[in-house]
Amino acid sequence: MKKGMAIMMCGLLMLSGSIYAQAGETEEKKGEAMKKKQWSLVWSDEFSGTEIDRSKWNFDIGNWIVDENGNGVAPGWGNNEKEYYTDSKENAYTKDGKLILKAIKEQTTDQFGTYDYTSAKVKTKGLFSHKYGRYEIMAKLPSGKGIWPALWMLPEEDKYGTWAASGEIDIMESWGSKPNLVAGTIHYGEGWPNNKYTGKDYEFKDGTTTEDWHTYALEWEPGELRWYVDGEHYQTQNKWYSKGTGNAANFSYPAPFDQNFYLIMNLAVGGWFDGDPDASTVFPKQMEIDYVRVFDLKNGKYKTPTEPAVEPAVLPADAKQPLSDGNYIYDAAFEQPITDVDSGDDAFSRDYWNFVHLPDFGGQGTISVDQDLAKVTVTNPGNQLYSLQLIQNLSLAEGGTYKVSFDAKSDSARNIMVKTGAGAERGWVKYSNEEVFALTEELKSYSYTFTMGNETDFLSRLEFNLGGNGTSPVWIGNVRVEDITGESLNENASKPVLSNGNHVYNGTFDQGNMDRLTYWNLHTEGAKANASVEENTREARLDIKNGGKTPDAIQFSQKGLQLVKGNEYTLTLKTRAAKPRTIELNVTNQDGSIHYSQPKTIDLTTSMEEKTIVFTMTEESDLEAQLLLNAGGSKEDVYLDDVVLLKTKDGNVDQHPLKNGDFTAGLAPWSPYIHFDASAVVAAENGEAKIKVENEGNEPWSVLLEQGNMKLSGNATYEVSFKAKSSKSREMELTIENAAYTRFLSEKLALTEEMQTYTYEFFMPADETAALKFLMGKAVGSPIEKHEIVIDDVVLKVKQ
Repeated sequence: MKKGMAIMMCGLLMLSGSIYAQAGETEEKKGEAMKKKQWSLVWSDEFSGTEIDRSKWNFDIGNWIVDENGNGVAPGWGNNEKEYYTDSKENAYTKDGKLILKAIKEQTTDQFGTYDYTSAKVKTKGLFSHKYGRYEIMAKLPSGKGIWPALWMLPEEDKYGTWAASGEIDIMESWGSKPNLVAGTIHYGEGWPNNKYTGKDYEFKDGTTTEDWHTYALEWEPGELRWYVDGEHYQTQNKWYSKGTGNAANFSYPAPFDQNFYLIMNLAVGGWFDGDPDASTVFPKQMEIDYVRVFDLKNGKYKTPTEPAVEPAVLPADAKQPLSDGNYIYDAAFEQPITDVDSGDDAFSRDYWNFVHLPDFGGQGTISVDQDLAKVTVTNPGNQLYSLQLIQNLSLAEGGTYKVSFDAKSDSARNIMVKTGAGAERGWVKYSNEEVFALTEELKSYSYTFTMGNETDFLSRLEFNLGGNGTSPVWIGNVRVEDITGESLNENASKPVLSNGNHVYNGTFDQGNMDRLTYWNLHTEGAKANASVEENTREARLDIKNGGKTPDAIQFSQKGLQLVKGNEYTLTLKTRAAKPRTIELNVTNQDGSIHYSQPKTIDLTTSMEEKTIVFTMTEESDLEAQLLLNAGGSKEDVYLDDVVLLKTKDGNVDQHPLKNGDFTAGLAPWSPYIHFDASAVVAAENGEAKIKVENEGNEPWSVLLEQGNMKLSGNATYEVSFKAKSSKSREMELTIENAAYTRFLSEKLALTEEMQTYTYEFFMPADETAALKFLMGKAVGSPIEKHEIVIDDVVLKVKQ
């Protein structure tokens, strides 16, 4: 199901399938369906009661995704849906042994708005969830433009992160405008917007449609999902991944589809999937479910998952092939003409570069070549990142892993977004994440990697999205896309600090290869031991057969830690033993000859307890240090989990990362941004920033003053202060955020005609490059008459 937003978890999918098959199916067919697997019923609802069984089903209510405090996060369930879900007996009820979900054209209102349709969405969350098995639903679905029935599943717990990192399984969903088709899909990857999906359509072959009774089934085993319609198997999925925020690697396969999921059935109106209803759509519409059945294998012997094979990517002969140097990008020096494309021109160059500017979204600009670099001059950035784009088509093979690299700069701090994906013919599917890069005045190299999880695409697109981020020009050059499929990971290489501040990779033992020990090493000398990870607890276990004579006879280590002279570090981990014993912890250089922390003997009990070591790096900086756990000298097994090494005091931190806060040097390095829907002038006069606003636009960020590329230190508390006033009383917003728009501080403050001093504190969880932004666009009470805002004496400092 194509989601419009990330927030997660609210798509519409579907449960399906049929062991017992539709009415009228022969016993012979049923027998054939049962031959492959022997299933045992573990949960069902035949809807034979006079009312919906509330011990099995509860309801989603409303039209909005809301947070834990009841605040609206996203309308339309994140999918642009138009219905308001109720638990009314008009919208959901049982009749003649069937569950009826009915969509009605009628207005209803809540605290967030007014809606033109009501419908129903039932789910088993908190009542029933299951892992693996066969899920079968017999249903009769409505058709009509803008009607979106779905049978689907979501995780009972978001074990791996927000939607879709924790997964979603669509057993069946259908387009109301295409009643001859249904679809089965999985959603996975990272949290939105870096989510992925794969799936396949099924077309009815016997002249029937979704309006007839059919059974939709999913068979789910470790590492494999199979979809069926009326007993006919039409697709298998066994390649996916999950990656959490701050992870060094993907969660170990078969995550995220290795946890309990609950069932959902709903009838949506409108949304991205089939668009909105039109004049041909006659209401009411109803979806009928005869039964829902969940089975386990009788013998409990599910498949053993197999790591998806990494094979060289192979392109057909008629695809656009890489150049002799391995680059999939042609004309890296921009020697060929660049095709100019606007909203009315679809004459894309299939081999060389295209400059896309979309007036419908406000994008205006020009492109030229400057010393082998493409220079994009931005006249109007538009209101979307894709309002201005530099694009080249390329062929990507299913299963291939690719590295994208390029050089870029601007004449001031600004962001660009780069991604690799499909065009309109494949629904703009993303093949890579949407990578955001913070450019500076210095030409620097940037890169990202991704694996092509979709079918081979001859017309993939490498997109540099240059809109929506101010009028600063962008220079781009030396663009390369290379196939790196099968290149081995150097687990002992120097490891940049993770985004959550942790220097240890895979300290939770649930990432990387299926053994979950990626980045860790076990070395024995005069001893015998094995390392493994417990399936249920995800704890690392040192299975000791012979402990040797000394603690260092068994060493469990991680190499490549980056330690900086003068910084204080804190190492924490949870650990226990089969029986009470001791272990030794230490942080050293690569060969163990220099100790950065003194060896510390740790007493272990049979209970998991947190242990801590604090040390200051007094030696020269070492980007290849190692963490050592010595477990020799005893035969008792050792368990550990949640290994974290954080910088807790920065001996090299920039105490005042913001520059020219008194504006005595003009605006540099500050950057103003005026969106096309606003009108304002930003200048530095007499040691103050003055923003003359004639029209504040439609968004808070329509009028903006920011200072970017500030290096902020992790595990530090900062204080920001400034003076400000406005000739008209109004609200202004202050944020401090990174290139991915993660906010570390967000404050709305009231400006008056009197100059006031504002002071705020915030904590940085990890090292970041961030920007301080004053948002002076649309606010409470807008539109505001012409007014002038004055800002002065901006200070950002580490709080002592």
